[in-house]
Order: sequence, then C-alpha cells, then structure tokens
Amino acid sequence: MQAVQKNIDVGNSQVFIGRQPIFNSNLKVVGYELLFRSGNVGVFDGSDGNTATSKLINNALMEIGLNEVVGEVPAYINFTKDLIINGVAELLPEDRVVLEILETVNVDQELIDSIKALVAAGYIIALDDFTFSDEWKPLIELAHIIKIDVMMHSIEDVRKQIGHLKGCQAKLLAEKVETQVEYNQLKDEGFDYFQGYFFSKPTVLSAQELSSDNVSLLRLLAELQNSDLEIKDIENLISQNISLSYKLFRYINSAAFAVKTEITSIKQIVVYFGIQRLKDWVSLMALSGNKDKPTELIHTGLVRAKMCELIAEEIDEVDKDSYFVVGLFSILDALLDQSLDIILRQLPLDETINLALLKSEGNRGQALSCSLSCEKCDWDEIKFPEINLARLSDMYQEAISWSRQTLSEIN
Repeated sequence: MQAVQKNIDVGNSQVFIGRQPIFNSNLKVVGYELLFRSGNVGVFDGSDGNTATSKLINNALMEIGLNEVVGEVPAYINFTKDLIINGVAELLPEDRVVLEILETVNVDQELIDSIKALVAAGYIIALDDFTFSDEWKPLIELAHIIKIDVMMHSIEDVRKQIGHLKGCQAKLLAEKVETQVEYNQLKDEGFDYFQGYFFSKPTVLSAQELSSDNVSLLRLLAELQNSDLEIKDIENLISQNISLSYKLFRYINSAAFAVKTEITSIKQIVVYFGIQRLKDWVSLMALSGNKDKPTELIHTGLVRAKMCELIAEEIDEVDKDSYFVVGLFSILDALLDQSLDIILRQLPLDETINLALLKSEGNRGQALSCSLSCEKCDWDEIKFPEINLARLSDMYQEAISWSRQTLSEIN
C-alpha cells in the first residue's frame, strides 16, 4: 500500500505521517488512513500522544494541506476520547475527513454526546478495530463505517461480528486484507470497503501462460531495454502504438513540462527526453494501459520509481535511470498476475536490476526496500545509508506528489 510520510517538529520531537489506501469493491481508492508516529519509533511512547496529535492536526496537516497528502479523497484519522471531547476534531473540515474512534476508548455518556454533536455537524464516524460488546451499541447507531480487523478474526468470527450488526446502517470496512482470495471472500460476505496489501500482490503465483495482451506488453518492455536501440528504432516502436503515441504527445505538451514550442514529432520527444529517459516514460505509459488493474497499483509503481530515483540522486549515483526502472518494474508481478522471477526471464535486464528486484541486493535493492518500508509504514526499516530519516521522509512526500501529478497528466 502507498504510505506517505512527512516530518514536522512538535516540541522536541518529530512527528511522521503515514498513509494507507482504502478501496471500494471496484478497487477504487475512496480514502486514505493517516498514521501518526513520534520520532523514529513504531508507536507513540505514550508520554503525550494527545498533545502531539493535536498539534499535528492543527499545524502540520493545515500547513501541508490535506490535498498534498490524500488528494481529493477523505483522510481517515484516529481519535482518542480526549481528542473527541476536547473539540480537536472540529479543527478539520467535515467534508475532508473520517473520524476513527479507537477501540481503546471508554464509552460513556460524555463521549456519546460529543460524537452525536459531530454527526449533527456533518462529520463521518468510523469505529476502528471493532469487536462487538454491549457498551458499543450507542456508537454503532451513530457510526457510518465499522472497521473489522480480519487478520485478528477467523472468517467464522468475522461472520459473528457481522451478525451482531444486523439492522445497522453503517458500511463495513475490512482491515488487513492480505490476499486477493481474502478480498474476494470478504466482498462476498458483504464488506463495502477494504484496506490492506492485497492489491499489490499477484492473483496467481505460478507458471501459467501469460495473456496475449501481457505478452505484447512484455515484448515492448523487452525491446525498450535493448541497449543498442537507436532513435529511429524508438520512433518505430512508439508509432506502432497509436494510444501510446497519443499519451506521449499529450504528456510532453502538458503543463508538467511547460515546453516553449509545441512538440509535434517523436524525434523531438527523443531529443527532449534523451533515449534512456524516453525508454522509462514509454515503459510507464505501457504499464498504465492495463485497464484490469486499479490505478493505485500504477501509482504505487510510480512512487517507488521516483523514490528510488531520488535516493540515487541523493547519493550521486550516475545511473539513476536504473533505479527508476527497479521501482517501476517492482509492480510487474501484481500487474501481470505472475511471479516476478518468471517475468524477468523474459526481459533482458541488467543483472544488477534483476538482483535488486528479486533479492533486494545492492544500492538499487536497498533503495527499493526503503521505498517499500515507507509504503507499508514499517517505521523501523525506513533507512538508507548516509541519508537521515527526515530527508527520506521529505523525499517520499516528493515522490507521492510527483506520482499524483504524473498520473493526472497521463490520464
């Protein structure tokens, strides 16, 4: 999943923001849960979590802007009882957030009344990590979304939880969905929303034959990796694909590049980009043409690619384009529903790229691992030699923003 983080000073500590996408049954992103972390540890140390979170919401989110972090979809934000009854939630626009009530709160009349007031003001309420008990009945009646941790419960327990919610009008959100099989099963059980890493994993990890469309895609990617490719060869490859040509011309002439004179030939594009960079962009646009996969998957690949490239720039790596390829091609298994080692056998990539993708070896592999850790909010593993955590945080934010801008231009 995509996790974006931003470091902000709160007192003498740093606060990081992570995010995880929330999908509907059509695998469209309908929100992002924001995860707050203090310093470089996985959880708040408990010293003053309410104050840190309050300052984060009041200052950091307002300064960064919710659009920078989550785009146009709402942000799901965890709230303690103290933050609810002290009016912190009201600092946020009701049409841009979903307030998640933590499972650790003590449900009393004061909390119930506060949530009633928030609902009346137009706020959306979600119950986080829900497990049924009688004390939660008043909040169940107020909630718009109920989140169930499907990793913590067996499918039988999940069905029992759903049974307790009969007659409830709230939407059901399955948390920690790890596989496509789980996603399909939970969709059949009646869940409306889904959160987890399932979308980034291939449906099938076997030696089954690739579809004709995927074979065609791999052939194009393979041809683009040919080190002897010349401008005329690239022109021919692009010209054979009308959709690809159209996207490339539209993108190069968009506001993202602000070229002074409209570019009207593929040769001009090659001169503008350079052969290697153009190979990367054509690969990206070819991958984004798969209509059977969620846009978030391409977004994930773009963020990884840009993050790896930024790391390469930070360490003064000459061959930063190969870092970009490592990040971008890391989604091939999920995109093509095939194991990565089988796919890579059909692509004439440099061995350093293969080792980075398959075994996380070398600087390229470390860069990809760092990006994956950011993505999963695996705070203790967000590291790269000679780059401090605050800088990595800023770089990942930059990668997120760049990816969103790029996708909007391409699409």
